[in-house]
Amino acid sequence: MTEYQIMNSFNMFMISNAMFQLGVFILLWVTLRWVRAIYTNGAELIEKILCSVFGLGVVFNGLQVSAFFYVNWQGTSFALSQLESLSMTAQSFVDYLPVDTLPEVSLIPWNPIMMIWWLAVVVAILYPVWVKKAS
Repeated sequence: MTEYQIMNSFNMFMISNAMFQLGVFILLWVTLRWVRAIYTNGAELIEKILCSVFGLGVVFNGLQVSAFFYVNWQGTSFALSQLESLSMTAQSFVDYLPVDTLPEVSLIPWNPIMMIWWLAVVVAILYPVWVKKAS
């Protein structure tokens, strides 16, 4: 592949990744509305379980979208690094994220702030569902 083809493929992926991320955030909003309804009005055990499973599924999908983003970013850097000559822009891309081997997908976020954010989302989903509202 040429540098142009690699960067074009990366940019096309970024568009689809953004659409999937938007879907995750919409589902997260739906989940948090459901959590608020349970916290405010109470719910039967089955509804609490369904809400928790749905919410954890949304978190899983968010982690998966993030993992695909990062592995594609690394894969693009790796593919560019295998070319004989690079433009200054491509060279800065490779220098920003140097990768020596083919990347592997991991659901564990590469960024500690993102890890904390997703843990906060899990707490925001599970805590109001399973802890009784203070009167």
